[in-house]
Amino acid sequence: MNTDQRPPMGVPAHQQAAPPRPNIPATATAPGPHLPAINARPMPHYPAGAIPPRPAYGQPLRPMVRPMPPPGAPTPVVAPSPPGARPAQQPQPMPSNVATAPAQRPPQPPATANNLVAPMQNMHIQQQQPGAQKHPHSRRVYPQMPAMPSTSPQAPMPQQPQQQQQQQPMASPASTAASPHTRTASAGVGYTQGPYTHTGQHLPPELRPPQQPRPRIDPDQMPAPVQVREQDQLVFGDKFFGTIERDRVPLATTNYIGLDQGNCNPRYMRATVDKIPYSKDLADLSKLPLGLVVQPLAKQKKEEVWIQVVNHGEEGPVRCNRCRAYINPWCTFTQGGSRFICNICSHVNEVPSWYFANIDMSGRRVDADQKPELRYGSVEFAVPAEYNSARSPTALHYIFAIDVSAQAVQSGMVQACCDALEKTLFANGTSRLPAGVKVGILTFDRTVHFYNLSSSLSQAQMLVVSDIDDMFIPLQHGFLVDPAESTSVITDLLQSIPHMYKDNMRPESVFTSAVRGALTALNDTGGQVFVFQSCLPNHGADMLRPREDKSLYNTDKEKQLFNLQNDTYKALGDACVDKAVCVHTWLLPSQNVDVATLGVISTMTGGDVRYYPNFNGNESNKIAYQLDHDVHRETGYDGVARIRCSDGLQVIDHYGNCRMSTYTDMDLAGIDEDKAFAAVLKHDSKLDFSRNVCFQCALLYTTKTGERRVRVHNLSLTATNQIADVFRTGDVDATISVMARKAIFDSKHKSRRDVHKKLTDDCVAILTAYRTNCAATTSAGQLILPEAFKLLPIYAHGLMRSQALRGVGVDVNSDVRVAAMMLFNGLGVYELVSTLYPRMIPVTNMPEDCGAIDLKGHVKLPPMIRTSYERLDSKGAYLLDTSSDLYFWLGNRVSGEFIQHVFGVHTLDEVDVNMALLPLLDNPLSEKIHDIVRQLQSERSRYLQLRIVRQDKDPQEFVFSTWMAEDRNAEVQTYVDYMCVLHRKIQDEMKKNKAL
Repeated sequence: MNTDQRPPMGVPAHQQAAPPRPNIPATATAPGPHLPAINARPMPHYPAGAIPPRPAYGQPLRPMVRPMPPPGAPTPVVAPSPPGARPAQQPQPMPSNVATAPAQRPPQPPATANNLVAPMQNMHIQQQQPGAQKHPHSRRVYPQMPAMPSTSPQAPMPQQPQQQQQQQPMASPASTAASPHTRTASAGVGYTQGPYTHTGQHLPPELRPPQQPRPRIDPDQMPAPVQVREQDQLVFGDKFFGTIERDRVPLATTNYIGLDQGNCNPRYMRATVDKIPYSKDLADLSKLPLGLVVQPLAKQKKEEVWIQVVNHGEEGPVRCNRCRAYINPWCTFTQGGSRFICNICSHVNEVPSWYFANIDMSGRRVDADQKPELRYGSVEFAVPAEYNSARSPTALHYIFAIDVSAQAVQSGMVQACCDALEKTLFANGTSRLPAGVKVGILTFDRTVHFYNLSSSLSQAQMLVVSDIDDMFIPLQHGFLVDPAESTSVITDLLQSIPHMYKDNMRPESVFTSAVRGALTALNDTGGQVFVFQSCLPNHGADMLRPREDKSLYNTDKEKQLFNLQNDTYKALGDACVDKAVCVHTWLLPSQNVDVATLGVISTMTGGDVRYYPNFNGNESNKIAYQLDHDVHRETGYDGVARIRCSDGLQVIDHYGNCRMSTYTDMDLAGIDEDKAFAAVLKHDSKLDFSRNVCFQCALLYTTKTGERRVRVHNLSLTATNQIADVFRTGDVDATISVMARKAIFDSKHKSRRDVHKKLTDDCVAILTAYRTNCAATTSAGQLILPEAFKLLPIYAHGLMRSQALRGVGVDVNSDVRVAAMMLFNGLGVYELVSTLYPRMIPVTNMPEDCGAIDLKGHVKLPPMIRTSYERLDSKGAYLLDTSSDLYFWLGNRVSGEFIQHVFGVHTLDEVDVNMALLPLLDNPLSEKIHDIVRQLQSERSRYLQLRIVRQDKDPQEFVFSTWMAEDRNAEVQTYVDYMCVLHRKIQDEMKKNKAL
């Protein structure tokens, strides 16, 4: 029997003696009726390594988060210590700014129902005196965090006596890990005084932090992705991760090597929790979203075993007769191998005679090692003709439609697109596309121009269709051609188009007619269409009118701008899906183009919406790189996907760039390695503890080379009746991905303020559920965060300040917002969390080994620092990777030597802020930075456009500041204040629960 029948894992039973918790008296300032007293007395000095006492109930907040123990270590359990108890032992200084669980623990007594809690991390917040200077190697104290008003958000905070705090001799390597300049004073802008704070917009009352002066909280003590990602990289980085070991799954940002042991690689499918609540009541109690995020064609690492292709000939793959699930490693063979039990629906099926094999004493087939579908969690089945759609599978056909109106020519878009297309299709005069792939080219303004690219011609012939309301193909042969045979014709045409239309004065552009022309050409085969558009469609029956209305911003009517202006575009999207035509919309405008309407065709067909506002010739490298990536990535078309799950669960919602043809099936006219979709689950009955909870995603599609296949991903998890297990095995990356898609869906029907409130309320509900059910014995004045979800607040905070959901600024209008929504809805987990919290690295005073290339060709990156203006030194330089842009921030006091070595000029004022690429100079520093930039780009699916930002000199610094994920922006307060808001709300919820 090869099914993993592991019982639900409980928390190992042990208790640790807690240090004494003296009741520290409050100051003379009397607290208000809902405001705990603030202790501003000097903190006592504790010996090195000792844990300071915790305040009694009602004392100010000291946030507490506990780290997950290493694999195999007992799970920590928190229990109240008796009055006057003394610590059993003095712990050693921890190698980070948070307490960590020791790798080895003595045997502990059995667990009881009353002491079963999930792991936590104890996070203490430091108060700093105004103007105090921190040394990078200074030791930290464990201070008090000011409590927040429980009822009135605007209630004044009591004035605190200005007393010097003693520092506890506890090492803080977390602060010393970064270069020393990261711990100096702010670079003249300040932690909450960045450019984005001077917008004149106000926070809603429920999110408004205290307005009175209060002791500052050390943000170093707040959990942040920087430390968490680095720690996870130390555990899993460049190591094999066995997919059957699900106690802890690597973060999506970790560079691990997946070893398929029967469960699929987490890159393909991630669950929000890896121990499934056995009942709806338990799931509701946890408040966690139950769902999956699937990226079926995700890019693999070179070290991983490539997905095996299984061909069962005309018989096709073996499937369950009831639920139609595909055979997989979690199916159980019985009766000597003549029958198998489906792991999804438990139906007993006859094994086809041609597939029969004996089983051994354990129930495992003797030929399992020779059957990839019985060994690996991810396989592809080559399928017979009965799996074909209405069209026979052929190699992928591409059509490139280029807007040649006056605006497109003047902006340089036509030239950039033609140059990029030539580089994408050909290299050294030979085709770069697989054999059998065909391409076609058309241009359009107020008419549509088709080109005969037949290899028998000396140059391309243009045929014009002026009847844009009744589109047809004016030639039978020669439009779609093999690029290997027509290389010279296509190359000459691409070089001629910019010159042919350089004097074009027609401002009209017909978008839908171009799409209909391409659809007609691909009617029998399906394929992909790349449409390059420079302006609002302003001619023909489907013309759009400008509707950008700034008076609607920040009002309940703003959501009108996120919906379609013309239903014809949705109908055209439906027609494209029916014909398996995927449309990629590239928008390069200088004004509003109504992305909500133009982009709907791409979102329905599984395509991309590439939005590059205010495009100019300096960004031509972006077009060339992105087009090359989009054409040559792993791609399929004419697909349909379905997610199956064990009895007791059902899929209720799907989120992603697709069309739902039925309640269960996602129609995917196109699918590629960058696209992901989410599925939300719910219980329809209790789960069976005697069998695993299984999920299977099956994608039927046609490959780029014209092969019809089914890619199958399997995931088998266990059920649990312990809420502590649910929280302990949670996946915050998958959870925020599901929450983000829900928020984007809601934003089309609700005001942005309501969406923000819903995100905050969801975080509060999750953290309150953990606090109530897993850490009820701890002090009410402490903020308790589950280890697996300690990054949930910062990701929710980042989502609210993202372009998709944040307040309107000078860099955000309805087009920018809708483009970001469409992007987020299809992003994989890795790209999404990297966008919510970008990585920032210093490139001055780098360690010697940073920038070096190892034997695998990887470049060692400098240590990341937290994204806040407080971390920026005016003497330093930093790279900020936002997944779409690469900002190079230069402090106004950066050394002239650095400027000379990197930019080849003598002063900061001489640096060209419009440069598209850094100059490659003959010195080690320049070479190191170039290697670092190449490494950053290799890890992204989108082109990182270089943006030079000089401190206090360039307007671009405002946009740069919007990516400082821990600072305040127009609508969202700082991350520290947001944590205070969450804590206040959690306390209010706990009081309500006690009152009930």
